[in-house]
Amino acid sequence: MEPATTLVRPTVSNRVVACLWCHRATTHADVIRNHGLCQSCAHDNGEIAWRLVYDRDRKIGSIPSNLRAAYGL
Repeated sequence: MEPATTLVRPTVSNRVVACLWCHRATTHADVIRNHGLCQSCAHDNGEIAWRLVYDRDRKIGSIPSNLRAAYGL
């Protein structure tokens, strides 16, 4: 009988996971830091990061300031 080999797990931050947007392999730390995206997808999608969720009927969020100014609210 042979001795069992020890399982070596990488640290949590270096574990390889998939990006939610492009599905490429990236580190777990990047995905946590960028809310599910790899570093390059987070950089590419940074221009939409300013958007807020607003639902008047459910009373969630508030009207973003750029829409208030554009529509004179």
